[in-house]
Amino acid sequence: MRVIVIGARASLLAQAQTRWVMERLKENWPETEFKIRMVQSKNASEAAATEALRQALLRREVDIAVYSLKHLPTQELPGVRLAAVPKRVEPREALVGRSAKRLEDLPEGAVVGVNSLRRRAQLLAYRPDLTLRDLEGDVDERLTALGAGEYDALIIGAASLLRLELPNRIDQLIDPEVMLPAAGQGALGLEVRQGDDWAEELAYSLNHRPSFARVTAERAFVRALGAGDHCAAAALAMLEDDGVLVLEGLVASPDGRELIRAEIEGEAEEAAELGEELAHDLLAEGARELLEAIRAH
Repeated sequence: MRVIVIGARASLLAQAQTRWVMERLKENWPETEFKIRMVQSKNASEAAATEALRQALLRREVDIAVYSLKHLPTQELPGVRLAAVPKRVEPREALVGRSAKRLEDLPEGAVVGVNSLRRRAQLLAYRPDLTLRDLEGDVDERLTALGAGEYDALIIGAASLLRLELPNRIDQLIDPEVMLPAAGQGALGLEVRQGDDWAEELAYSLNHRPSFARVTAERAFVRALGAGDHCAAAALAMLEDDGVLVLEGLVASPDGRELIRAEIEGEAEEAAELGEELAHDLLAEGARELLEAIRAH
C-alpha cells in the first residue's frame, strides 16, 4: 500500500500543525500509512520555506503539503491545488505582555515586537505613541526575547500559541476593530499535486466548508488588490447564523496615518466574488495610492 508523505517546515509550530493533520488523517483513514517529512529551505524567510515545500510537492517528495494558510501565496502555482482547509481556529491577533497585559495598558513608549507591515501600520494607527521593533525567529524564540526584556509586549497570531498548546501566554485577544488579521490567519492549507486523486481525497476529508469559504473571500480580496502577499492589507470574513458571509478588508499606509476600511456581505457560495468586489471598492476609495506608497516603503 502506498505511504502518504506529509510535508511541512521544520519549525516547532509547523511540526505541531503537521502532527495534528496526520492524527486527523489517521482517524479518517486508519488503514493508510502516513509519515511526515520536514522540508528545509535555504533561508529562514516564510516565502522561501513555502516555495521549498511547494517544490518538494512537485518533485513528488511529499504528497500533501501543510501550511499556515496566511503564508501561502494567493496566486495559484501550476501543478498544485489547495485541496482542503481544516476547521479554522482563532484568527485574531494576541498580545503577549511582560508586565502590562492589555494593549491599552502599555505605557507611552513601550517597546512592542511586530513582524509584519500589516501589524505595524494598524498598531501605529491605534497607538502612535508606542515604539515598534522588528520581531524575528520562531514563536519560541520570540517568547524567549520577551522574557529577556528585549520587548515590553509582542503581537503574535493567537492561533500559533493555541497550536503550540500555549493558550496561557495569550494575555489579550485584540479586537478586529483595532487590528484585522492577515488573510487566512488561523487556518491551515493542505496542497496536493494536480492529478493525484488519492492524496486529494485524503486531504479533502479534513476540509471544513465554512472555513474554506471564509479564507477564499479573504485571499481573493488580497489577490485582487494586486499588492502581493506581504503588505499593509488585512481581511477577516465571518459567517453569520443565517449563512451570510460578512467580509471586512483594510489597506493602511506604512505609518498608520491613512487607513481605508470597508465591508461587504453576501452568499458564502460567492466568497471569491465578494473578495474581489471589496478590493475594487477600496481601490476606488484611495487604496491604490496607499499601495504605491507601501511598495516604495
